[in-house]
Amino acid sequence: MLSFATAGYADYLSGPITATFISLFGIRTALSLMGDHRRTGYDILALYSVLYGVFILVAKGGVLLLSNIVAVVYADWSLGDAISLRSFKSAEESLQFLFAFQAFSAKAIVSLVMYTIVYVVMAVPLANAARAAGQGATSVGFFSGFGRSFVPLFCIFAVVFFLQFFFNMFTFFLAIVPLFLSVISIVLFQTVPNIDLDTILRGIAASAGLLWLHSWVWTASAVALVKNDESSPQPREVSPPQETVAVDIQALRKSRQAGLR
Repeated sequence: MLSFATAGYADYLSGPITATFISLFGIRTALSLMGDHRRTGYDILALYSVLYGVFILVAKGGVLLLSNIVAVVYADWSLGDAISLRSFKSAEESLQFLFAFQAFSAKAIVSLVMYTIVYVVMAVPLANAARAAGQGATSVGFFSGFGRSFVPLFCIFAVVFFLQFFFNMFTFFLAIVPLFLSVISIVLFQTVPNIDLDTILRGIAASAGLLWLHSWVWTASAVALVKNDESSPQPREVSPPQETVAVDIQALRKSRQAGLR
């Protein structure tokens, strides 16, 4: 209904918001395993999902535009004077193919790197938002912890995002497509399709592997948040002034004299 009311523009928001909600819930689960046992406020979690989901959507749009510009410039530079932006339409097919190949390769690399950077610099802020969704937790700034633990998180996220491309493909063809065909066959023909057990097991393995890769991202974000808390300067506790104890000198002398007797 929301997509119909917005002429389809809500579909652009539903994907990032849903993915952000799942990420926040995963980080919240990792934090609970690390000792944060506060109950989750799902209304706060949904609000953070909308805010960070819209931000990530805008950031990814900027990354896509930047990657397109870099890809075109790189392809034009690698071919020298053989082709330019103005002569692209009138160039030979061989040059067009070479230009497209160079541009696609550059765009794939730049997009992967830039997407990874976006999620890495926002890993600790997302973890802060996930912790703030606990009952009784204090809210933090939107960019609190921005870019913290960049190098280790970038190494983890880059490997995970690269592997997720293949596991997403395996999950789609081995799990989602057979399940979709099974539902269509049951609804339309009232028959259960004959699917090999090997295909089912591979689909389950691919789905489990994809979930395991997502868990790496969520856990790394939670660990980076805890590390950020430990490395941040803590306010020093001011020790209370020592109370001066009044000593009754006369009573002390009397006790000593009584002891001597």
